Amino acid sequence: MNTPAEPQFSARERVLQTAEHLFSERGYAAVTLRDIADALNIKQASLYYHAPGGKEELFVQVTERGLERHRVGLEAAISTAGDTLREQLQAAARWLLSQPSINYGRMLQSDMPAISPHEAERLRMSAFASLITPLHHAFQAGLTDDSPAKAKAVHLAGAFLSVIEGVHNLPAHFLNSEPKETMADFLIDTWLDGLVVASDK
Repeated sequence: MNTPAEPQFSARERVLQTAEHLFSERGYAAVTLRDIADALNIKQASLYYHAPGGKEELFVQVTERGLERHRVGLEAAISTAGDTLREQLQAAARWLLSQPSINYGRMLQSDMPAISPHEAERLRMSAFASLITPLHHAFQAGLTDDSPAKAKAVHLAGAFLSVIEGVHNLPAHFLNSEPKETMADFLIDTWLDGLVVASDK
């Protein structure tokens, strides 16, 4: 039997899922509360029940929720992969490719400047902890102490995330039917093994 709280929870969940999908697909500036209400087939005023602060509050809520899901997923993928950095990066790439794109670059360049500085900083910190930190730890643990790259592990984490997001956002026809996971593996191998150019042979 349904409890009185269940319909309310279900309605809130629908609002959050719909808002997260639209913000993820279009970005903060391109989505209005009316867009979200229309997608839910409800009155725009009803959204203020779930987010009294309006569009910005709703955006922050769903973005933090999505980032937390990514943190949990990335940490689990890395921790259950093999012991090598290659295996952990492959597992992280596969998990990222299995999720809707987080659009980290757009988030930093377009979404954050469009909201209040306080909330933008809050989301920046959350994004760093959720997306960069798990990868940073993998690079730090996987690189030898004498590797010059170890001091740049946080930059490697950001670059890796950008590369995998780039693969994620490629149109399917661009890969000529090659799975995106295969492209990710190739890029990881190239990154870890290095390129051999003709002049080096």
